[in-house]
Formats: sequence, C-alpha cells, structure tokens
Amino acid sequence: MDWYILEIREERKISICNADGFTLVELLITMVISGIIAGALYSTYLVQQHSYTNQEVVAEMQQNIRAALMLMSRDIRMAGYDPVGSAGAGFVFATASKLNITVDLNEDGDLVTKNDLNGDGDTDDPGETSDDAGENMTYELYTPTGASFTALHRRVGGQAVAENIQAIEFQYLDGSGNVLPLSSLTNQTGRDKIRSVQVSILARASRKDPKFTNTKTYTTASGTTWGPYNDNYRRRLLITTIQCRNMGL
Repeated sequence: MDWYILEIREERKISICNADGFTLVELLITMVISGIIAGALYSTYLVQQHSYTNQEVVAEMQQNIRAALMLMSRDIRMAGYDPVGSAGAGFVFATASKLNITVDLNEDGDLVTKNDLNGDGDTDDPGETSDDAGENMTYELYTPTGASFTALHRRVGGQAVAENIQAIEFQYLDGSGNVLPLSSLTNQTGRDKIRSVQVSILARASRKDPKFTNTKTYTTASGTTWGPYNDNYRRRLLITTIQCRNMGL
C-alpha cells in the first residue's frame, strides 16, 4: 500500500516538470522587440504631431495675411471716392510704411459728421465734429502694449487688422505704371498722381518652431531685402498691386 502511494507521487512530479512555459531568455527577447516597436510608434507619433502643428501655424499665418490684404485692397480701391466732388477725398499721407486715405462713403460732400450733441443750435463745440465712420483710414504697423509682435492697424487708435505682421511696404505708381518717388508725395499735387499701390507684406508665425531656423531673405516690390532673421519663426511674403479706381476721375 505504501509503495502505491509513492508511485502516484512520482508520476505527479514528472508531469509538473514537463509543463510548457517561457524561459527567461525568451521573455527578455520579447521585451526588447516590444520596446523597439513602441519606440518606433512613438517616434512616428511625434513626427506626425510636429507636422500637424506646423501646418496649423502656417495655415493661420496665411489666412491672417490674406484677410489683411483683402480689407486693405477694398479700402485702397475706394481711395478718392468723391461723387459730389466737394469732399476732397484721396491720399492724405503716402510713405513707404504708412498711408492715409479718405473716402466720401455716405456721399454727403464732406469727410466729417456734424452733430448738435448738446442741443445749443450749432456744431462748434468739442466732440460735435468727427470723422465719418470708415471715411478716413490709416494703415501702418504698431506694437500693442506689452506684446512681442507688431500688428497692422487700420486707423490711428483703431482696431488691429492683423497680428504678427513683421513688415509692410507701400510703393505708389502713376497712370503709366511708373513708380512715383516718395519725395514727390510730400504734397497734395504729387499724391493726386497716384493711380495704384503695390503692397509688400510679411507675416510671421504666431509660434516658434524649435526644429526650424529661418535663414531666408524676402525681397519687396521696390527691391528692398528683409532678413535673414535667423530665428525659429516661419514667415510668408505676399506682394500685390491694388488699382485705385477713383483717383484721377
């Protein structure tokens, strides 16, 4: 009887020793392969994420600069609109970095609005005479308070048309397409010869790309070179010619 029990125990021992399983070497190899695959997947994810972020920043920059040009083009085309003929609308100021135009949009023969705000029967008091809304427009770059970027302004003290505008240049042409010297635009007679404006505008991305260094140079319509900036910001330069439909009529 005792011999039979021992025999059963021996059979059980043999069965346990022959059970299938993984060796330590096999586990280590599996872990190494899994680590390589996980690393490759993570690297691919980082590359895709970086590419997506850059595309998003570039798209935002391009949309920003195109919106600015669209609004500026609309206003400059209307420069000198004076259907009554007594408003004196046109170019008030014209330099390489700033322009000021007037438009008689409400066709009332002047560029001001007069309101008898205090009810005294006249419009001579302070605040009762002001520019008609949208009839006096100035475009120039400025730096908002506390900001690290420059923006394109539409009016003195008015709203920003576009942020992160690095530089802007205005060049003025006459009816034959010849460039008007800036020195000839210091008086009204010279400014009345303007028939079109070439705008060169350089936009900057809102965020840096640590893996990118901008060593490019950008050439404006006048041949002026901007850059290289040697920083981590991407940029886009757009140049367009805007015809002034109402000048010279």
